[in-house]
Amino acid sequence: MGDAVETLMRCKLAAIVQAPEREGLLARALAAAEGGIEVLALPISVPFVAEIAAEVADMTDATVGLSDVVLSDHLNVALAAGAEFVLSPIFDTELVQTGRARGLDVIPSVTTPNEVHTAARIHDGPISVIPAHGLGGPEYFGWLSTAFPEAKLIAFGGVGSDNAPQYLEHGARAVIVDTGLFPAEMDPDSAMIVSVRAGALVELCAEVVPGKRQSVA
Repeated sequence: MGDAVETLMRCKLAAIVQAPEREGLLARALAAAEGGIEVLALPISVPFVAEIAAEVADMTDATVGLSDVVLSDHLNVALAAGAEFVLSPIFDTELVQTGRARGLDVIPSVTTPNEVHTAARIHDGPISVIPAHGLGGPEYFGWLSTAFPEAKLIAFGGVGSDNAPQYLEHGARAVIVDTGLFPAEMDPDSAMIVSVRAGALVELCAEVVPGKRQSVA
Protein backbone atom coordinates (compact mmCIF):
# COMPACT_ATOMS: atom_id res chain seq x y z
CA MET A 1 0.00 0.00 0.00
CA GLY A 2 1.10 3.53 -0.73
CA ASP A 3 1.02 6.48 1.62
CA ALA A 4 -2.46 7.59 0.53
CA VAL A 5 -4.05 4.24 1.29
CA GLU A 6 -2.16 3.96 4.56
CA THR A 7 -3.54 7.35 5.59
CA LEU A 8 -7.07 6.27 4.67
CA MET A 9 -6.75 3.02 6.61
CA ARG A 10 -5.44 4.90 9.63
CA CYS A 11 -8.07 7.63 9.80
CA LYS A 12 -10.86 5.38 8.41
CA LEU A 13 -12.48 8.32 6.63
CA ALA A 14 -12.44 10.10 3.27
CA ALA A 15 -14.84 12.59 1.72
CA ILE A 16 -16.00 13.18 -1.83
CA VAL A 17 -16.03 16.92 -2.49
CA GLN A 18 -18.61 17.94 -5.08
CA ALA A 19 -19.59 21.29 -6.59
CA PRO A 20 -20.55 22.43 -10.10
CA GLU A 21 -17.90 25.16 -10.30
CA ARG A 22 -14.34 25.90 -9.26
CA GLU A 23 -14.91 28.32 -6.39
CA GLY A 24 -17.48 26.11 -4.70
CA LEU A 25 -15.33 23.00 -5.03
CA LEU A 26 -12.29 24.74 -3.59
CA ALA A 27 -14.28 26.26 -0.71
CA ARG A 28 -15.81 22.90 0.20
CA ALA A 29 -12.46 21.11 0.09
CA LEU A 30 -10.73 23.72 2.24
CA ALA A 31 -13.54 23.68 4.81
CA ALA A 32 -13.50 19.88 5.04
CA ALA A 33 -9.73 19.88 5.51
CA GLU A 34 -10.03 22.60 8.14
CA GLY A 35 -12.41 20.33 10.02
CA GLY A 36 -9.84 17.56 10.08
CA ILE A 37 -10.73 15.25 7.19
CA GLU A 38 -7.37 14.02 5.98
CA VAL A 39 -8.36 12.34 2.71
CA LEU A 40 -10.33 14.19 0.02
CA ALA A 41 -11.39 13.10 -3.46
CA LEU A 42 -12.54 15.46 -6.21
CA PRO A 43 -14.66 14.22 -9.16
CA ILE A 44 -12.63 14.03 -12.33
CA SER A 45 -15.58 15.39 -14.35
CA VAL A 46 -15.26 18.89 -12.84
CA PRO A 47 -13.66 21.38 -15.28
CA PHE A 48 -10.06 22.24 -14.38
CA VAL A 49 -10.10 19.60 -11.65
CA ALA A 50 -6.33 19.08 -11.94
CA GLU A 51 -5.69 22.73 -11.10
CA ILE A 52 -8.18 22.68 -8.23
CA ALA A 53 -6.74 19.49 -6.76
CA ALA A 54 -3.25 20.97 -6.91
CA GLU A 55 -4.49 24.08 -5.09
CA VAL A 56 -6.11 22.02 -2.36
CA ALA A 57 -2.92 20.01 -1.89
CA ASP A 58 -0.85 23.21 -1.68
CA MET A 59 -3.21 24.95 0.75
CA THR A 60 -3.89 22.05 3.14
CA ASP A 61 -2.23 18.99 4.64
CA ALA A 62 -4.89 16.73 3.14
CA THR A 63 -4.18 13.73 0.96
CA VAL A 64 -5.89 14.62 -2.31
CA GLY A 65 -7.15 12.27 -5.00
CA LEU A 66 -9.64 12.08 -7.86
CA SER A 67 -12.85 10.05 -8.00
CA ASP A 68 -14.85 8.54 -10.88
CA VAL A 69 -11.68 7.43 -12.64
CA VAL A 70 -12.43 4.80 -15.30
CA LEU A 71 -9.97 5.43 -18.15
CA SER A 72 -6.21 5.30 -18.48
CA ASP A 73 -6.34 8.91 -19.70
CA HIS A 74 -7.86 9.84 -16.35
CA LEU A 75 -4.63 8.71 -14.72
CA ASN A 76 -2.81 11.40 -16.71
CA VAL A 77 -5.14 14.01 -15.23
CA ALA A 78 -4.52 12.66 -11.75
CA LEU A 79 -0.77 12.78 -12.20
CA ALA A 80 -0.96 16.31 -13.60
CA ALA A 81 -2.91 17.31 -10.50
CA GLY A 82 -0.33 15.79 -8.19
CA ALA A 83 -3.02 13.45 -6.86
CA GLU A 84 -1.86 10.68 -4.54
CA PHE A 85 -4.70 8.28 -5.27
CA VAL A 86 -7.67 7.66 -7.53
CA LEU A 87 -11.04 6.13 -6.75
CA SER A 88 -12.70 4.12 -9.51
CA PRO A 89 -16.36 3.00 -9.62
CA ILE A 90 -15.27 -0.18 -11.44
CA PHE A 91 -12.78 -2.98 -10.96
CA ASP A 92 -10.39 -2.89 -13.90
CA THR A 93 -7.19 -4.85 -13.33
CA GLU A 94 -5.32 -2.98 -16.06
CA LEU A 95 -6.32 0.38 -14.59
CA VAL A 96 -5.14 -0.69 -11.14
CA GLN A 97 -1.83 -2.03 -12.41
CA THR A 98 -1.15 0.98 -14.63
CA GLY A 99 -1.95 3.41 -11.85
CA ARG A 100 0.30 1.62 -9.40
CA ALA A 101 3.13 1.47 -11.91
CA ARG A 102 2.85 5.23 -12.28
CA GLY A 103 2.92 5.87 -8.55
CA LEU A 104 -0.80 6.20 -7.81
CA ASP A 105 -2.80 4.30 -5.25
CA VAL A 106 -5.89 2.98 -7.05
CA ILE A 107 -9.00 2.08 -5.06
CA PRO A 108 -11.34 0.04 -7.30
CA SER A 109 -14.99 -0.71 -6.61
CA VAL A 110 -17.28 -3.73 -6.65
CA THR A 111 -20.91 -4.46 -5.82
CA THR A 112 -21.73 -8.15 -5.52
CA PRO A 113 -20.25 -10.87 -3.29
CA ASN A 114 -18.88 -12.61 -6.38
CA GLU A 115 -17.11 -9.40 -7.39
CA VAL A 116 -15.72 -9.02 -3.86
CA HIS A 117 -14.40 -12.59 -4.00
CA THR A 118 -12.76 -12.11 -7.40
CA ALA A 119 -11.29 -8.70 -6.59
CA ALA A 120 -9.88 -9.75 -3.22
CA ARG A 121 -8.05 -12.67 -4.83
CA ILE A 122 -6.10 -10.46 -7.23
CA HIS A 123 -5.95 -7.12 -5.41
CA ASP A 124 -4.21 -6.74 -2.06
CA GLY A 125 -5.35 -3.17 -1.43
CA PRO A 126 -8.67 -1.75 -0.24
CA ILE A 127 -11.79 -2.26 -2.33
CA SER A 128 -14.78 0.06 -2.33
CA VAL A 129 -18.25 -1.48 -2.20
CA ILE A 130 -20.86 0.67 -3.96
CA PRO A 131 -23.57 1.75 -3.52
CA ALA A 132 -23.28 0.78 0.13
CA HIS A 133 -26.58 2.31 1.23
CA GLY A 134 -28.52 0.90 -1.70
CA LEU A 135 -27.13 -2.60 -1.18
CA GLY A 136 -28.46 -2.90 2.35
CA GLY A 137 -26.43 -0.51 4.45
CA PRO A 138 -24.33 -1.48 7.47
CA GLU A 139 -26.07 -4.85 7.81
CA TYR A 140 -24.89 -5.83 4.31
CA PHE A 141 -21.38 -4.86 5.32
CA GLY A 142 -21.67 -6.98 8.41
CA TRP A 143 -22.44 -9.98 6.24
CA LEU A 144 -19.70 -9.18 3.71
CA SER A 145 -17.04 -8.70 6.37
CA THR A 146 -17.94 -12.06 7.88
CA ALA A 147 -17.92 -13.85 4.54
CA PHE A 148 -14.70 -12.17 3.35
CA PRO A 149 -12.71 -11.37 6.50
CA GLU A 150 -9.43 -10.80 4.64
CA ALA A 151 -10.87 -8.28 2.17
CA LYS A 152 -10.17 -4.63 2.94
CA LEU A 153 -13.68 -3.33 2.23
CA ILE A 154 -14.59 0.35 2.17
CA ALA A 155 -18.18 1.64 2.30
CA PHE A 156 -19.05 4.17 -0.40
CA GLY A 157 -22.33 5.43 -1.81
CA GLY A 158 -24.97 6.98 0.41
CA VAL A 159 -22.58 7.19 3.35
CA GLY A 160 -22.89 10.21 5.65
CA SER A 161 -22.41 11.32 9.23
CA ASP A 162 -25.64 9.58 10.23
CA ASN A 163 -24.42 6.11 9.26
CA ALA A 164 -20.63 6.20 8.75
CA PRO A 165 -19.82 4.86 12.25
CA GLN A 166 -22.27 1.98 11.76
CA TYR A 167 -20.43 0.84 8.62
CA LEU A 168 -17.19 0.75 10.57
CA GLU A 169 -18.84 -1.16 13.41
CA HIS A 170 -20.08 -3.71 10.87
CA GLY A 171 -16.62 -4.38 9.46
CA ALA A 172 -15.82 -1.67 6.91
CA ARG A 173 -12.12 -0.79 7.12
CA ALA A 174 -12.96 2.81 6.14
CA VAL A 175 -15.82 4.93 4.82
CA ILE A 176 -16.03 7.39 1.96
CA VAL A 177 -18.59 10.05 2.81
CA ASP A 178 -20.54 11.45 -0.12
CA THR A 179 -23.68 12.85 1.50
CA GLY A 180 -24.66 15.16 4.33
CA LEU A 181 -21.35 16.95 4.78
CA PHE A 182 -21.83 19.92 2.49
CA PRO A 183 -24.78 22.36 2.27
CA ALA A 184 -26.38 22.92 -1.12
CA GLU A 185 -24.94 26.43 -1.37
CA MET A 186 -21.67 27.69 0.06
CA ASP A 187 -21.48 31.12 1.69
CA PRO A 188 -19.15 32.54 4.39
CA ASP A 189 -21.18 30.85 7.13
CA SER A 190 -21.27 27.54 5.27
CA ALA A 191 -17.52 27.05 5.56
CA MET A 192 -17.79 27.04 9.33
CA ILE A 193 -20.73 24.63 9.18
CA VAL A 194 -18.74 22.23 7.01
CA SER A 195 -15.72 22.44 9.30
CA VAL A 196 -17.84 21.69 12.36
CA ARG A 197 -19.58 18.78 10.63
CA ALA A 198 -16.25 17.44 9.43
CA GLY A 199 -14.72 17.68 12.89
CA ALA A 200 -17.62 15.83 14.46
CA LEU A 201 -17.43 13.12 11.79
CA VAL A 202 -13.69 12.70 12.31
CA GLU A 203 -14.24 12.21 16.04
CA LEU A 204 -17.07 9.73 15.50
CA CYS A 205 -15.04 7.57 13.14
CA ALA A 206 -11.91 7.75 15.29
CA GLU A 207 -13.80 6.28 18.24
CA VAL A 208 -14.93 3.19 16.34
CA VAL A 209 -12.90 0.00 16.26
CA PRO A 210 -13.75 -1.56 12.85
CA GLY A 211 -15.85 -4.66 13.32
CA LYS A 212 -16.61 -3.94 16.97
CA ARG A 213 -20.27 -3.06 17.35
CA GLN A 214 -21.27 -0.75 20.14
CA SER A 215 -23.54 -2.26 22.76
CA VAL A 216 -26.91 -0.65 23.34
CA ALA A 217 -27.75 0.08 26.96
